[in-house]
Amino acid sequence: MIAVYYIIEAVAVLAVTITLLALRRFCPSKLNIALKTVSLALASALFFRYMMGRDVIAEVTNLGPSNGFDSKALVFVALLEVWFAYASEMLVILASFFKVKTLPALVGFVALPIFLFNAFMMPCHIMAITGAEALHAFDVRAMLIALETGLGLGYAIAYTVINIRSVRLDGRGEWISFSLAVAGIILSAIPSYAFHVVLDPTQITYSPKDLNFYHRLMLYPAVIIPVVLYLLLKDKPLGTRRFALMYYAWIGLLNFSFFHRFADFVGEGWVTALPLHLCNTAMYITPLCLTFNWKRFFYFTYFINVLGAFLALIMPNYSDTASIISNNVWLFYMNHYQAFFMPLLVVGLGIFRRPRWKEFSYSMIGFTVYFVLMLIVNAWFTNYDAGVDYFFLNSDFIADKLGNWAENTRNIVWQFDINGLHFVFYPLYQFLFLLVYVVFAFAMWFIYELGYNVVCGWQDIALRYKKIRVDRLALESRLAGRSIEEPMNMENVNKLVLKNFTKRYGKSDVYAVKDANLEVCGGQIFGFLGPNGAGKSTIIKSIVGIQTITDGAIEVCGYDVATQSVMAKRQIGFVPDHYALYERLTAREYINYIADLYGVSAQEREERLNKMAERFELQSAIDNPIRTYSHGMKQKVTIMSALIHNPKVWILDEPLTGLDPNSIFQVKECMREHAQAGNIVFFSSHIIDVVERICDKIAIIRKGQIQCVKDVHQMEADGESLEQFYLSVINDTEVLPVPVEGAEQLDKKDKRKRRGSEAK
Repeated sequence: MIAVYYIIEAVAVLAVTITLLALRRFCPSKLNIALKTVSLALASALFFRYMMGRDVIAEVTNLGPSNGFDSKALVFVALLEVWFAYASEMLVILASFFKVKTLPALVGFVALPIFLFNAFMMPCHIMAITGAEALHAFDVRAMLIALETGLGLGYAIAYTVINIRSVRLDGRGEWISFSLAVAGIILSAIPSYAFHVVLDPTQITYSPKDLNFYHRLMLYPAVIIPVVLYLLLKDKPLGTRRFALMYYAWIGLLNFSFFHRFADFVGEGWVTALPLHLCNTAMYITPLCLTFNWKRFFYFTYFINVLGAFLALIMPNYSDTASIISNNVWLFYMNHYQAFFMPLLVVGLGIFRRPRWKEFSYSMIGFTVYFVLMLIVNAWFTNYDAGVDYFFLNSDFIADKLGNWAENTRNIVWQFDINGLHFVFYPLYQFLFLLVYVVFAFAMWFIYELGYNVVCGWQDIALRYKKIRVDRLALESRLAGRSIEEPMNMENVNKLVLKNFTKRYGKSDVYAVKDANLEVCGGQIFGFLGPNGAGKSTIIKSIVGIQTITDGAIEVCGYDVATQSVMAKRQIGFVPDHYALYERLTAREYINYIADLYGVSAQEREERLNKMAERFELQSAIDNPIRTYSHGMKQKVTIMSALIHNPKVWILDEPLTGLDPNSIFQVKECMREHAQAGNIVFFSSHIIDVVERICDKIAIIRKGQIQCVKDVHQMEADGESLEQFYLSVINDTEVLPVPVEGAEQLDKKDKRKRRGSEAK
């Protein structure tokens, strides 16, 4: 019969290889369909062969020769064949459905050698699965093994030839990624019986009823595995992440099915073999949801199975004394590992979004349906097998761990007969069970979100540090050996410059500001005018670094705001339109805090603080908490804190709001003095009269575009009214000339106002 199996294998290899390579050459449009067809054929052969009976090698312990194996070495080789065959077959089954960079190398360097080895050592493989009898008499499972090997080998050969250019690995990084992928593929496919095949299970026994050393040893992977997988996959493309999780989910389901084969669902014991336990359902839900993108169904396992698996891991329900390497123990933990952390990984790696209240509600409805169904199934199937206890709703397994109060809730019993079947329910206990589980699920949701937020925070910090390092290297390159504290553009050390500045929020097609160009020189008071929503605050916030720049550049005293943000901010004093102060501090404490940020010496800050406190009449309130101040007093504190470091560029956004007339006068005097010292004063205001009296130049912005820049003194000399000019620009109308007589009257009136201000 060995010859027959080899013939089946050879025919499958030739048919698959020739067909796929011929399609590649003569009909490439059909190649992808053919690859998927071969993968599905291999999956079908594996499914039926696996479900038709258990692996005979699982009965071996401590490499003991049996079932046709003459030596321990042959048993070990057979174990490796079975183990690696499952890994390579699952790899080939999924390969056709993903475009992952390392897949050609994995198929060419891992699956192909394994299939070649199994092809030559097929008798050993058959003995490990079906026993030695299949080598002498025809066996359907042995035939399927030959077919699997042939399909897998033919696929691996053709796939490698088709993707020959992608098989090569270049660079250390690709080799590291490939090696980690190989390790993950092999380790996750290890059969649950592998440990007791190699070792003697009677040598290592323990009681799982308490958190002893061996119990804790089995719990650690539940934390270590997901962390390792997350760190390895978080920066990979979405397709790679999805492939890795699908491989792990399906290979986990394959291992889980060891005690859930066709024979287990017929005859005696079929009732208890059904995979209806809560954690059993997770083994099916996760791979199916990943494969068919069942987002809504997925959140059932996310909220329900994770909690159930966690409780099962710390309160295992197998025998009082167990072997740490037995098949049963490893199946239990491999099952619950996956049920516990796979849903969290699926969300954490971005395959499905983090759930909202709607998903939680649907999950609780689904859980309630499952819960009621299991109540009925338990009560019904107990008539056939007293051991039925799906989700532990029939027994006192959970109540026993909670104490007498929980046991007492089971004293309320509801029982009745239907058609000769006896049904028993524990309404109070089972209702409390449901209620507590829902509450726990909600609490777990809170813990999930907390964990995700912590991880996202760490990632954000890491990305920021990475960006800072990259920006620093780029800055050093642009400065060509000069200190990073020097201005990028030495020609603009006393200017504020906007170069084609553009700002767009998010993915909006509408630009808040478009191609704005502006140059403000030292010694100028520059007014910035425009209606609400024109883009004034957008430009100001981008200058001071509150908002990012979409395109173009901004220079503050020669420092590039995007690449030299810290040094650019050191040149700026900013008075926002809506101030935000630490109101529990006193004004002196707050201003000293700002001075510390800018590195102002004690002598300088004391001198400036006293001078400004006197000017703004805050001497008596400077040491009172800011929360006791009026709106105008808080505005004064904001102005004082903006000037404490004597900035080269003083930017004010609607600075006069809420100030009394005397304070308005003092602010205007501060602006004049600051500009006369060679600094820049840049401010926006809706009060045209103030702008016209104190500004040297103005710019008008409308709909995100700077319409014009005008010299106020020249406009005054020409008899042109700023108010009329502004209205004409924002309304897009013609500027009406001001009569000469009117201009003279306006000039005389303005001079009288200025003389009055000076006298005051």
